[in-house]
Formats: sequence, structure tokens, C-alpha cells
Amino acid sequence: MKIKIKGLGEFQLNPSTPLKNLIPEIKKISKVLPVGFKYKDEYIDWHYTFNKDISENLELEPIFPSDKEALHFLRHTSAHVLAQAVKELFPEAKLGIGPPTEEGFYYDIYYERSFNEEDLEKIEKRIKEIIKKNLPLERKELSKEEAKDLFKKLKEDFKLELINEISDSEVSIYSQGDFIDLCKGPHLLSTGEIKAIKLLSVAGAYWKGNENNPMLWRIYGTAFFSKDELKAYLDRLEEIKKRDHRKLGKELELFTIEEDIGPGLVIWLPKGAILRNIIENFWIKIHLQRGYQLVYTPHIALRDLWKISGHLDFYVENMFPPMELENRVYQLKPMNCPFHIYVYNQKRRSYKEFPIRYCELGTVYRFERSGVLHGLLRVRGFTQDDAHIFCREDQLEEEIIKVLDLVIYFLKVFGFSEYKIFLSTRPEKFVGSPEIWDKSEAALKRALENKGL
Repeated sequence: MKIKIKGLGEFQLNPSTPLKNLIPEIKKISKVLPVGFKYKDEYIDWHYTFNKDISENLELEPIFPSDKEALHFLRHTSAHVLAQAVKELFPEAKLGIGPPTEEGFYYDIYYERSFNEEDLEKIEKRIKEIIKKNLPLERKELSKEEAKDLFKKLKEDFKLELINEISDSEVSIYSQGDFIDLCKGPHLLSTGEIKAIKLLSVAGAYWKGNENNPMLWRIYGTAFFSKDELKAYLDRLEEIKKRDHRKLGKELELFTIEEDIGPGLVIWLPKGAILRNIIENFWIKIHLQRGYQLVYTPHIALRDLWKISGHLDFYVENMFPPMELENRVYQLKPMNCPFHIYVYNQKRRSYKEFPIRYCELGTVYRFERSGVLHGLLRVRGFTQDDAHIFCREDQLEEEIIKVLDLVIYFLKVFGFSEYKIFLSTRPEKFVGSPEIWDKSEAALKRALENKGL
């Protein structure tokens, strides 16, 4: 079959043979060997074999070590080397998944206890030994039944679960030395191509993110093609730690989060309370200037309210457990929406009154899982700068534009010049008619276009 590699030329490859058979020819015309390729928006590596039934001329885009996308290959292989090191040192460990990430890689591993700092040092030492051996990686395709037999022998229960979820009749595995893993790829040619690697931390992670599943230990690491790049990254991490808002919050006596009070529940200290008060007063002033009316609503309500609003049908997993008082069931509020509806419903309205804009700095409570709590960024109790606007359909687009102007104004005041805007669309589970959703989405889209966003 004919294969065209962008910028390198055309090559002939026998069907059902791996791309790495082209390496000798490519080395003759290129000083630097690609780490892999992009084919139809997917990454493929040198180990990849095209099906012999493919009749089309194939066009590949090479990815060189200097390309940012090359880190995907490097870090995926690094995750496999991490898993191999863990299995060699802790044979009873069972493997989950190990993908590359934007910042590095991780591998989820089931073991009887968490891995400590001493364990990480041992694992990292073994990783470097595996890299030094320069073990070649190999890719192989198996039928699902063959794969099940293989991983059953290896006693890798999580891999068996993943195989059962794969719809294809065949699966791919990668091996290096005696280590075998279920994997789609892509990878480097050998472990020796990993030039700089560092393990960073360990955290708990439920299998597939479901708290009803077993807890696995997620080992994080990062890798680069040079030691200088790794050093620069680690130096940046140290600088980030110095500026960590959790550290600064304590040092500057702004806020505290205490286990004795409860995870994710923030105490604002006097200095922080003054700062917060200044921001809130500014927020109220600007909203009043722009035609909003200020309201205050309770922190709890009868649970029936959340049934009417639909929260119990769509959001209950993120709500705190109910509480029973005087034979009635109450619920901490996760959102302010139903209360603002009740404010609106206090009297009959004329179309001449629209738009009506309510705003509130409303404190809400959401049951964030302990594993995702992070300083002020992920909490269980927080004050939301919230608003609800009641308007006629012909006023909808204009009101959206005014909201955009208000949000951008606040971002600018607080020094945020780089941000992303996402268009919210109808989810799989939704309340209301599709026609109303279509009109709403169209109004949002037109407003964004009108503002050039």
C-alpha cells in the first residue's frame, strides 16, 4: 500500500506490517525521526498496522519531538513504565487506567494501602532502571476472548471489566519486556526514549469516578523530552505552591477551612471578611445601577419545593441529605432559583413591568465529594452571585446582551482579560419543551454573535 507522509514523501508498505518498517527509509531523508503520526484526527504510533483491506492511499501527518502533541506519546508510555515499575515492586497491585494528561500522566492502581513518599522513591528508581534497559514496545491485536484469557491469567480484574465494555471484536495490547497492558496507544518506540520523568503525588480515586466502586490510588507524574524542560516545569510548580491560595489564605489571615468544622466549609477571618464585604458592596452597587432588585432568601426550605423545581429529579446526588423537623422534611438549598420564582409570584404582573431583574448573594450548599474539594475552588458551602431575569420573549436577546456586558465588566474590573465563553445547549435530561430550548439557544447564539464573541 502507498503511504504519504506530509513533508517526507511517499512510501510503500506491505499490508499488515507495522509502520516502523518504514524507519530505515525515513532515516535516510530526515535527521529527526517522528515519534508518531496523526491519521484522520487520531494519533497512531510506529507500532500501528493498517488493515490489509484498506485500498485508499493513506496520508499521515508526522509528529516530531519538538511538537507539543509528541508529549501525548511520551507521557502515555511513561504511564505504562510507571505501571510496570509498580507491578514489579508490588506484585499484588491491580491496574486500572493510565492516560496521558495536559500536565503529565497518571495511573490508577488498586492496592491494600496508599503509596507513601518512600514508595514513590522506590517506584521512581525502578522506572529509571526500566528506561535504562531501553525496552522496545510491541503492539498486538487479540480477539476479545483471547484478551480475557490473558488478563484472567494476570489476575487483572479491572482490565477484564474494560474488555467487556469494548464493542469491537478485537482489542489491542502493548508490551515492554514482561509487562503487558490493555491499550489502544499511541506509544514511543522504546522506554529509552523517555529522557526526563518525575513522580509527583498520590491521591485516592474511585474506580470510574463512582463512589460505590473500589478506591484506587492515583499516582501522578510528568515527563519531558529533556531534563531542562522537566526542571523548568518543576520550578514552575514550586512557584505555584508559593502562590497557592490555600497557603496565602492562612498566611494573610483571610480564611480558614478546619476539619473540626467540616471539609469544604469556609470560615472568613476578620481581614478576609473586610475584603469580601468590599467586593460584595461593589457588586450590589453595580447591580442596582443596572436595574436589578436585591433579594435575600433562606438557606433551607421544605423538601417539597425541590421536588416542584425538579432538583430532586435531576440534581439530588449533589444535595445534602434531608432533615426532619416537626414531622416535616427540610432541605439545605443547592440553588436560589425556586426562591426567586416565589418572589416573582407575590403578585399579578403586567407585561409593562418587564424586564424584572432579581439579584442575590445567596449562600448555597452542595455535596461535593471529599476527593474533589480544593480550597476556595471546590467547596460545600459558598455564596453565589446569582440573578434571575423575567422578561418578554421579544426582550430576551437584549437582556442576554446586557448580562454579557455586566459579566465582561466585572471580569475587566478584577483584571481578567483572557477567558473562554461556551454556548450552553440542551442536555439529555431537561425540563420544558424542545421548542422553548431551541428559541433560548438561538437567542444565546445571536447575542454572542452580536457582541463579536
